[in-house]
Amino acid sequence: MKERESFKIAIIGSGPKGLYGLERALAHLNCIERKLPIEIHLFNKTDSFGAGDIYRTDQPEYLLMNYSNGYINMWTEQEPKSIVSRTTGYSDWLKIKFDHCSSCKTSDFSPRALVGRYLKDGFRRLVDAAPSNCEIYCHEGEVFDLKEEQGDFRIHWKGKAGSDQFLSGISTVLIASGHPNQNSDQYVSKLGYVDFIYPVSSKLNKVQSNKKVIIKGMGLTFIDACLALSEGKGGQFEQAENGMLNYIPSGNEPETIFPFSKSGLPMIPRGNTYGLPEPKLYFFNEEHIHMAIANAEKIDFDHELLPLISLEFKAAYYRALFHSYSLDFSEWGDVAKLEVVIDEFHERYPEECRFEFEQFLRELPSSDLSRDAHLQQLIAQYIAAAETGPESNPIAAVSAVWRSMCELFNKLYRFGRLKPESHQLFDEKYAGHLNRISYGPPIQNMKKILALAKAGIIDFSFCKCPEIEFEPEFKLSSKDGKSTISEYFIDARIPKSCLVDSSSELYMNMMKQGLVRPYVNRMVGKLDYKPGCLDINEQGHPLDEKELPNPKLTFIGTPTEGLTYDNDTLSRNRNDFVSNWGKEVSQLYMDYSQRITHSSSKTHFHESLT
Repeated sequence: MKERESFKIAIIGSGPKGLYGLERALAHLNCIERKLPIEIHLFNKTDSFGAGDIYRTDQPEYLLMNYSNGYINMWTEQEPKSIVSRTTGYSDWLKIKFDHCSSCKTSDFSPRALVGRYLKDGFRRLVDAAPSNCEIYCHEGEVFDLKEEQGDFRIHWKGKAGSDQFLSGISTVLIASGHPNQNSDQYVSKLGYVDFIYPVSSKLNKVQSNKKVIIKGMGLTFIDACLALSEGKGGQFEQAENGMLNYIPSGNEPETIFPFSKSGLPMIPRGNTYGLPEPKLYFFNEEHIHMAIANAEKIDFDHELLPLISLEFKAAYYRALFHSYSLDFSEWGDVAKLEVVIDEFHERYPEECRFEFEQFLRELPSSDLSRDAHLQQLIAQYIAAAETGPESNPIAAVSAVWRSMCELFNKLYRFGRLKPESHQLFDEKYAGHLNRISYGPPIQNMKKILALAKAGIIDFSFCKCPEIEFEPEFKLSSKDGKSTISEYFIDARIPKSCLVDSSSELYMNMMKQGLVRPYVNRMVGKLDYKPGCLDINEQGHPLDEKELPNPKLTFIGTPTEGLTYDNDTLSRNRNDFVSNWGKEVSQLYMDYSQRITHSSSKTHFHESLT
């Protein structure tokens, strides 16, 4: 009788999303009577299996989450239950692991490295609890090709030593590889240019002290870069009497950091929101949306959704503002009455500025201060708003409301439900601004940015859309004639997915073979829109040129952004394709077992006759 072969599956990318896929696959496989041996092959660029590179455990502790401890949980209550007994959310895990933990509260923001320890601990427990017929193999290296052969897959990767390796006979593959792109590599070879800041300890160590640094981007990655170039260089932050922070330089930090972005606006920090009730949505809710879109083939964001979104932001702003004045108004869902009371309020309190949604998203408030002083003042206002909270501070209320709207919006955005021009309008003109106001850093990190600005380490003079020159040196010029020359240019942005221009050899090879293709939002009579993501169905399977899915390939996370929205790295529920993949793994295993058993029976029968 021929020796039975193993059933093989693979996960490319072993960060949180890959970890969730492993957990679901093991849960489903554990429910099947154990017969054939199973091989699960995990691939990751580094040895950080379970945590991935974003949550590497060797990162500095000053790199914080912007997601409260209480929200973090790598486990799920779905059936079938996990193979690991006594699963715990992150906050409870902290209490078990550490008797005296400075960031154990559900409302705290932890270092990403500490969250990585939680994820790696969960990964180890999954491996230890794996069924006896299941072997898990960890391959460190970069996967550069995936070939389909006789209904299975062959994976090619470069091992740690740089040698090419391959593995055949894989029945199904989950690809959770994160960003398939890098930022522009046009100037990568230029001395002083940094195209990506992670890991900060190695990517930013080339930045010498007392030199000028230009940073492109003013989001979370910019904050990490500034902390790596200050606290990471031996500087310290101390508490000031006013509750803010002072920066004590080490002498190893840059002379000046000049950040800039399209908007020139800083992020609004996040205070403690865990356990707080979700803001009630008066306009952007199922009822109003159903009336707005009716039975439309596709949704018009500009005309059908944006008015409701704008009203919801306005209601949130004035609800908090009225509360701060101890004013009572209950009919927030009545547009006409709301506009009347807003007018009456401003007549009574003319010193208060009117809220304009578009202006709030994009424009710096007017000021007679210099651009640098103005930004410092605005950051201080944002910090005060986050500390006061959304109930009484209108800026904090506006910051919180999109997070409440996001789940419903995702349903309206997913899989090309928006018209092509609406899809493009949201992606290019709204998504980034909504992210800036709603998904900012913890308050502590924004206090550090303000302290660095007050110490003269950060200068916001060129923060909005300066002219940029790369040759013969890095130079920024503002519209008022000011300019600065720098020795270093750091691109502190997370690259957007763009399959056509992908710098990933894996994705380029998959495209050449027809395994994947870019998604195009099409509608009769409208211009096409290409958001840059993969074309997948609602199970995460890629579609070919005939729009047929490949059920043995599943994608999750960043490469699906554009057909999905808000792929939060640690969420188990949002855009969850791994739960279905786990079911499919178990079905493929049963089908494979039947084929092997049937084949073995025929061979045994033939041998008996012989």
